Amino acid sequence: MSRKFRLLLIATIPVLVFVNIYQTYSYQRLDQSVASLESQQKNWLEHNKRIIAGIAVLSSPERIDQIAKDKLDLKQKPLEPTLRIHVPTQSGSNDG
Repeated sequence: MSRKFRLLLIATIPVLVFVNIYQTYSYQRLDQSVASLESQQKNWLEHNKRIIAGIAVLSSPERIDQIAKDKLDLKQKPLEPTLRIHVPTQSGSNDG
C-alpha cells in the first residue's frame, strides 16, 4: 500500500468515529424531543376530553330547563294545537 493511502485511512478513522458519535447524540436529542411532544400531546388530549365532558354537562337539556325555571323564573308554554294552512300552487299552463 502506498503511504498516501495509509495516511488517508488513518485520518478517515477518527472522522468516522466522530460522525458516529454525532449521529448518536443527534438521535438521542431527537428521541427526547419526540417523547416530550408525545407527552404534551397526551396532556392536551386529556384536557380536551375534560372540556368536552364539561360542555356536555353544561349544555344538557335538564340543566337548561332547571336554570330557566329556578334562576330566570320562566314557565313552559302549554302546547296548543297547531293550525296549518295549505295554499295551492298555481300552475303556469291554462287548459281550456
